[in-house]
Amino acid sequence: MPDTRAPAGNTPPDDFDGWWNAPGDWFEEPNVRRAGWSGMVTCRYGDTLYFIKKQSNHLCRSLRHPFGIPTTSREFANIQRLQALGIIVPAPVFHGSRQTADGHLGLLVTRELEGFRAIADGGDLTAEEKRQLAIAVGSTIGRLHRAGLQHSCLYDKHVMVHWQDGKPEIALIDLEKLRRPYLPWRAARHDLDQLRRHQAVWNADDWDTLLAAHAAALGS
Repeated sequence: MPDTRAPAGNTPPDDFDGWWNAPGDWFEEPNVRRAGWSGMVTCRYGDTLYFIKKQSNHLCRSLRHPFGIPTTSREFANIQRLQALGIIVPAPVFHGSRQTADGHLGLLVTRELEGFRAIADGGDLTAEEKRQLAIAVGSTIGRLHRAGLQHSCLYDKHVMVHWQDGKPEIALIDLEKLRRPYLPWRAARHDLDQLRRHQAVWNADDWDTLLAAHAAALGS
């Protein structure tokens, strides 16, 4: 696990250089891709844990951005999209990019989803809790798909849950690849099939419950 002890000063930065150089250990070691890399550092200021995604020449291209923008910029925009839909996501604290001699740098800082854990860690749930979780997850991703969006990386480690008064609240993370497909109906098929293959929480009956909740949210 990374070292998340509070750095000296205990006050979070408010600019690009401050966050880029914030002390901390790698939570996700840099992933080298083509001419660039991307990784994540954790750092604690006061009582708050921050996730700092740093990139160099880790770009995505589109008709709007033919020369590319950092994928941190796309993820920041996706966070804002889901916030507008009322879906819980990591709260953004700082976002920025800059051109340097070393390349195109991207930076995205988010606050820890306190009290949430991945549904992948939900093996200790009762049968009723698994049923409630299936309904909550199905409803959440149904709202996502109703908006014509596809998560594209919907594994059980990217779906988070917080139990509040015995009821599950759902959050989605790792939104870098979220997109609006050309054929919206494919979004649900892709994400649901991906989650089904990458989860070990629910049995067949639970999965049917999730699909029913998803269909209800999709049609509401």
